[in-house]
Amino acid sequence: MKKTSRYKFYIVAFGILSGLLAHSQNKFAYKAVIDSIKETKFYKINLSPAIVAKCKPGFEDIRILDEDGKQVSYILKNDLPVFQTENFIEFPIVKTIKEKDKQTHVTIQSSINKSIDNLLLFVKNTEAHRTFNISGSVDSTHWFVIKENIYLDNSFKAEDETIIQSISFPPSNYSYFQLTILGEDVLSFNIIKAGIFKEDLMYGGYIPLPTPAIFQKDSSNKTSYIRIRFGDQYLVNKITFYVDGAKYFKRKFSLFKQDGKDDFLLEGYVSSETTNEFIINGRSGQFLLAINNEDNVPLKVNAVGALQLNTYLLTYLEAGKRYFLNFGDSATLAPKYDLEFFSDSANKNPSEISVNSFEKNKILSAANTPSSKNNKLLLWIIIGIVLVVLCFFTIKMMDEVRKKSEKDLHNNKQ
Repeated sequence: MKKTSRYKFYIVAFGILSGLLAHSQNKFAYKAVIDSIKETKFYKINLSPAIVAKCKPGFEDIRILDEDGKQVSYILKNDLPVFQTENFIEFPIVKTIKEKDKQTHVTIQSSINKSIDNLLLFVKNTEAHRTFNISGSVDSTHWFVIKENIYLDNSFKAEDETIIQSISFPPSNYSYFQLTILGEDVLSFNIIKAGIFKEDLMYGGYIPLPTPAIFQKDSSNKTSYIRIRFGDQYLVNKITFYVDGAKYFKRKFSLFKQDGKDDFLLEGYVSSETTNEFIINGRSGQFLLAINNEDNVPLKVNAVGALQLNTYLLTYLEAGKRYFLNFGDSATLAPKYDLEFFSDSANKNPSEISVNSFEKNKILSAANTPSSKNNKLLLWIIIGIVLVVLCFFTIKMMDEVRKKSEKDLHNNKQ
C-alpha cells in the first residue's frame, strides 16, 4: 500500500473513532439550556426539584458543558440548616466505652441545672447506618431509658466534615445522659462534642415539592396506613402532616419510603399540640405513613406538605458563551475539579441564573430504538474491522522500520 493511501486510511479510521467518542458524550438522558450569560463572573445555578429527581442521589451525574462540548467546573452546594456556634452550650463527654454487652456506651454530663428536651451531637461525617438508645442517670451508675431506636441522620450541617444529630425526647433533668449504639461489636460513630443551643436553630432554604396524592386505609389492626404518592422520584428533606381527629391526640407513627420494599426513614409522634413537621432525607416516588391508633378513633390525614433543600451549582461562566446542563446517567462517577479549592471565592455574592425547562437527550433516545440498535451493532462491527486493519498496518509499518534499520546498519558496516 502506498504511503498516501495508508495516510488516507488513518484519517478515515481516526474520523470513525472520533465519532464514537463524540457519541459517548451524549450518554446523559437529559439536557437543559442555561440562560444567556451577559457578564463574566461566578454564578449560582439553582436545581429545580424536577431536575434533582432525574439525577443520581449524590448528584455525580451533573455536567455543565459549553458550546464546544467542553466541561465547565462547578461546586455542588445546598442550603443545609446551620447553627450559630456562639449560642452553643457544650456538655462534656465523660467516657466512651464498650461494655459487657459488646455495645458502645457514650456518657455525656449535663452542664446546666435544668430540664432539657433535646440534645445535639456533633458527629464526624459518615454514611454508615446506626441506631442508638438514650438513657438518663443522676449518679452515672443507675440508668433509666428515655428514648429507644433513634436513627442517625445528617439533618444539619456544621462544616464540611461534620454533621449535627438533633435528638428530641421527653423533658428530662438527669445529670448524665448515655447513648448506647445498638449492635454487638458494631463500630461507633465519632462524636466530637455534645450539648444544646440557647436559641432555636436556623433553618436552611427549602423549595416546595408538588403536592402528593394521599390514599388512607384504616386497618383492623388499629393502624392507619397512608400512602403518599408523588409524580416522580423526588428528594424530600422536610415533610409536614396535616392531621384532623380528636381535639387532643398524640399518636406514634413510622415513615417508610417504598421502592420495591419498605425502607424505614423516621419514627415519631403526630400531635394536636405541634406542627407535625419533620426533617427527613428520602428520595422516592411513594412513601408509607403508618399511624398507631391504639384504641382511639383513627386520625384523618388531610394533606401532606413536602419540601426539598435548595441545591445549586457554583460555577464561573464567560459572557457571550452558551452553556448547557447535562444530567441523568447512572453509570457516571462524580467529577473532580480544582474549583473545590476556591470555594470561598465562588461563594462571594454569585448572581443567580435560571435553567430553562429540560428535555430528553434526542441522540440517546434515538439510540434506544430498534433500528438504531441495529445501526449501532453495524457501527461496532465497522469499528472492530478498522481496529484490526489499524493493528495490521501498524505491525507492518514497525516491521518495515526494523528492516530499514537493519539495512542501514549493514550498509554502515560496509
